[in-house]
Amino acid sequence: MQEDLNSSSAVQETPGEYCQRVTRERAKNFYWAIITLPREKRKAVYSIYAFARRCDDIADSDLSLEEKKRQLEEQREGVARTYSGSPKKKLYRALTGTIEKFEVPRRYFDQLIDGVEMDLVKSEYETFADLKVYCYRVASVVGLILIEIFEYDDEEAKKYAVDLGIGMQLTNIIRDVAEDYERGRIYLPQEDLRRFDCDFSDMADGFLPQEFKDLMEFEARRAKGYFESGKKLFPYLSVRTRACPAGLYGVYSNLLSEMERSDWDVWRERASLPTIKKISAVFGQWFATIRSS
Repeated sequence: MQEDLNSSSAVQETPGEYCQRVTRERAKNFYWAIITLPREKRKAVYSIYAFARRCDDIADSDLSLEEKKRQLEEQREGVARTYSGSPKKKLYRALTGTIEKFEVPRRYFDQLIDGVEMDLVKSEYETFADLKVYCYRVASVVGLILIEIFEYDDEEAKKYAVDLGIGMQLTNIIRDVAEDYERGRIYLPQEDLRRFDCDFSDMADGFLPQEFKDLMEFEARRAKGYFESGKKLFPYLSVRTRACPAGLYGVYSNLLSEMERSDWDVWRERASLPTIKKISAVFGQWFATIRSS
């Protein structure tokens, strides 16, 4: 998504206000977790979300392949200018404050762009090891950026941030399996489709073969395994900041459970949680982490 400068209100927005608006409008599963953070950290997370959102929007747009590559290269150049102290657009001016205050390594932003660029050249993954590289770049790297903002007391926290990100990305992949297939993408490993003798072309008229449900169960167990590891991140963070990742864990694990309750009927309707359930998941996990501390 390009910067919206078409309205007078958008023109008058500060860089921080711009990132907050993008997050409020687009971060349907993240927003309620983000608002639990202290103000300065919340502003920093808004800037990270806005950056990741822009990269995703470029890859998912109807632009030509060459134009997508060009625009992602622009984002890479924007990151370089930000680290050299000469950002131009609002997004990068907002990122400047985040990077300087929390000392976020530049390689994380470059790795995130690398991950988004994978969508331009790969439409399927042969093995889970291949898919895990993608999940690390587009999701775990964001977690690694965020814990720099949250602040942690042991390098071990990074491992659990990586695993939480992989669990969340696997949940996204399960939820969006039909939408991605329509776009010509199959993220679930081909080795798993063969193992369960599952062919997505058999999903005509919304009929879900048992093979598909068995595949979803398998992938969900894999995601839950990463969630269980990712939960170990929370004690490494202060009580004041752990509500955000704990809330995200709550939202995404509830989303996975919702799909499970529907008997994996994700082909006809994209699974989602009502706002009240998202709020409940966020604050429920927050209180749970406070009690455990």
